[in-house]
Amino acid sequence: MRCALLLIAAATACSNESGGSNQAKPEAETRKLAGVFPDRFLCTSIATEEQLAGVIGGTVKQMDTPSSVPRGVAKPCNYEVSGLAMPEYWTFDFDCRDNYQQTADALFAQYTRTSAELVEQYNAVTDAGPKEGAVVKRDAGVKDAGIDAPQRAPEPSAEVAVGKKGLDHHGQGLLFVDDDAPCYVRVVGPEAARRLELAKLIAKNLTYANAPMTPRPFK
Repeated sequence: MRCALLLIAAATACSNESGGSNQAKPEAETRKLAGVFPDRFLCTSIATEEQLAGVIGGTVKQMDTPSSVPRGVAKPCNYEVSGLAMPEYWTFDFDCRDNYQQTADALFAQYTRTSAELVEQYNAVTDAGPKEGAVVKRDAGVKDAGIDAPQRAPEPSAEVAVGKKGLDHHGQGLLFVDDDAPCYVRVVGPEAARRLELAKLIAKNLTYANAPMTPRPFK
């Protein structure tokens, strides 16, 4: 009898040890990542051609134009718009790098200053009357932003209500900092009202999840 009890106790102990070793270990929690690698970013994740046509008008067709961009930045989204009085070209691009806010602040200051300078220069030339060979100076900052020198009277910059902060500048561009994605966005197009509506569409569809940036855990 004593031997039988010892055997039962030993069998129970073995069973407990075996059961403990077979218990499933809790799986590590999988964390979802936010962001899309810039070189894999698709403009259609922000707006389709049909959505853009609803804001810009006409028939919108994306243009696959070769362009060199800094590391960590997605290629610009370029479009040709037909079916209007004149063909138009629109573009928007993103910068979601770690220093996006500092860069945006510098651009806000630069675009405000150079817009005012172009207006002053234009007014000085027109007030004095045309001189042979006189031209309105191109602004290097505007050219770097992908905006050609204006062919009409330049316009002053103006704050606009989009994102955390927005600025329409040079009569051809709009810059804004998004309110939920860590990015600034630049929009280029020929009319202020449509630039603002396009910027609002982009701000609505750009999120922390689909922003063109190095993927990172959701906050």
